[in-house]
Amino acid sequence: MSLPVGSRWTIKRSSVGTETIEIIDSQGETFTAKYVSTTDPSKFSGEVGSRQHEVITLKQHNAGPKYVAFHSGLREASNGTYTGSWYDVAGNKGDFSLVKQ
Repeated sequence: MSLPVGSRWTIKRSSVGTETIEIIDSQGETFTAKYVSTTDPSKFSGEVGSRQHEVITLKQHNAGPKYVAFHSGLREASNGTYTGSWYDVAGNKGDFSLVKQ
């Protein structure tokens, strides 16, 4: 499944809070996104893969402070939400979910 350009997703991360990202480019299984709910200039790049189940990887990158975070999750068939874990270069980690608005 590709994530459609213009679609907005709520990204919830334990210990960080909730923000909204928008898909700005999508080609096949890969996509790019940006925040629309904050002035944080981070860019996101990701990929969705599927076979029996659908998984997502999402990399957040902010070149200014050299910040990088990685998210990896599995799509829940019942509601289309991606859930998994995330880690960043500052040592933060936890659970995350990505929900289509």
